[in-house]
Amino acid sequence: MQKQSYHIAELISQYLAETITPEELEELNNWRKESTEHEALFQSICDRKHIEQYVSLHSQFKNDEGWEKTSKKIRKAKKREIISKISQCAALIAIPLAIGLFIAHWNYQPEYQDNVATVSDRGCYILPGEKKAILTLDNGKVVDLKAAKDTQLKEEDGTAIQINSSALNYKTSDQGAEVEKEVYNKVEIPRGGEYALTLSDGTRVYLNSMSSLRFPVQFAGSQRVVELQGEGYFEVSKNGKPFIVKTQGTAVEVLGTTFNISAYEGESYQATLVTGSVKIHTQENSYLLIPSQQACIAPETNKVTIQKVDTQLYTSWIEGKIYFKDQRLEDIMNTLARWYDITVTYQNSGVKNLRFGCNVDRYKEITPFLDLLERTGKVSIITNGKNINIK
Repeated sequence: MQKQSYHIAELISQYLAETITPEELEELNNWRKESTEHEALFQSICDRKHIEQYVSLHSQFKNDEGWEKTSKKIRKAKKREIISKISQCAALIAIPLAIGLFIAHWNYQPEYQDNVATVSDRGCYILPGEKKAILTLDNGKVVDLKAAKDTQLKEEDGTAIQINSSALNYKTSDQGAEVEKEVYNKVEIPRGGEYALTLSDGTRVYLNSMSSLRFPVQFAGSQRVVELQGEGYFEVSKNGKPFIVKTQGTAVEVLGTTFNISAYEGESYQATLVTGSVKIHTQENSYLLIPSQQACIAPETNKVTIQKVDTQLYTSWIEGKIYFKDQRLEDIMNTLARWYDITVTYQNSGVKNLRFGCNVDRYKEITPFLDLLERTGKVSIITNGKNINIK
């Protein structure tokens, strides 16, 4: 990361000095196109006011004192996780140093704390989602998991269900006993929510907003079968029995692996493999995936496409990020709408197909992203409470 930040700093400084080569200019332009944040940062750096600040910094910088001053900065910056960026800039030329530090500051995002946000220049803020879900037991009893945290339930078959602030944990009373009849539970995640659960076989499942999982409290027979709607990330425990996820007429079969499935109604079905191997069974054919491959099924035609992808683009949500690269604006906003529980409308339908990249902190309010998006000059945005109009 530090090498990349300084390399981009060098390219921008050469651009400002009008010494950049055509190849370097192409590389810089590709970096600018990767995300709205990159473009907004570039425009901000090229602003006359910032250039004057860089020159001022140059006049104050002394090479013989550079390392000692920078060392002090490094010690103070460890908590901010930018140690490597500063150390790389220790005694380098002035403009790349300033730009490098500016990039480091821009990329720095402090820890999110309890959904705290401040009112922005837009006059409002939109908070991110939180840990919340509804559990429906086999007997029809409904439990609000947000309100029932740090409690324990028991199913009719004796399985203990431990509920904490962010997850469910199913523990069977007798691991060796043969299950005669499967008892089903269902976890549903509303808009603006997420939740995780550990099934009785040890499989870990992360559920995204507007998703649901129906599953046996204990698995019987020769297969472990669950039913998913929406999006889920699975870390499947190996026990010799195939684990099958059914959704939208498709089944994903694994023995032990990690993968992400996105199967929202009206959107493309995507199964993305991180580790291990999976088989995708459709009504017509079966497909074998290897790590970093994705099966994509178009909702209109049911055509299956297998492609190699950057898995981080499809799994970053479980690590607290919303990460897109060269994606349609409408697809980006659909994802944000589910998580932030917002309504997005378009005054000009043509902007839906504009392509952007973003790397949004999932646990921060949305306004900074909207501001960056608008600063590209390609769209204008009006917010009214949780209603966002783009034109």
